[in-house]
Amino acid sequence: MGNVKENRMNSLAPRLKISDGMLVIIAVVGCVAAFAVLFIYISGGAVRHVSIFLPEKTENTLAFREIDGQVKLVGIKGIAQVNPTLIMRTGDYSMELTIINEDDQPHMLYIDGVNVSTKFLQPGQQDTISFRSAGEATYNYYDWGTGREPLGQIIAMKVTAFE
Repeated sequence: MGNVKENRMNSLAPRLKISDGMLVIIAVVGCVAAFAVLFIYISGGAVRHVSIFLPEKTENTLAFREIDGQVKLVGIKGIAQVNPTLIMRTGDYSMELTIINEDDQPHMLYIDGVNVSTKFLQPGQQDTISFRSAGEATYNYYDWGTGREPLGQIIAMKVTAFE
């Protein structure tokens, strides 16, 4: 009686024969498909808790120096010119300036239009300022310690993708 019941069960269940090689192929294809789905899910940003893009900024280091009897602002890092014209992007991009006083007189850098200035720098001191420009503009920068004539300019430009 046990054989009859066992035969009946075997005849009801369909027989599926998979060779070892076929089983390995199915497993590999399944793993690749699962990895592709996981990759698409992760790269789509669904698992990030923070932005992966850092805010963009332009960094320059400038120093007050006396050259030929006149106070000049000399580029040390980022741009190496005397009283340079600095260029920055508009929008969420910031300009970060580190100003060093390498002169024997106190100086203070002031940027007209964005109303940003360094602290009053004694010889050997430095200060870092940062600002953004909402739109395209040209800003003059001055040394409030020696005079009211502009030393140079900062030009803010809108940059778009090339089409």
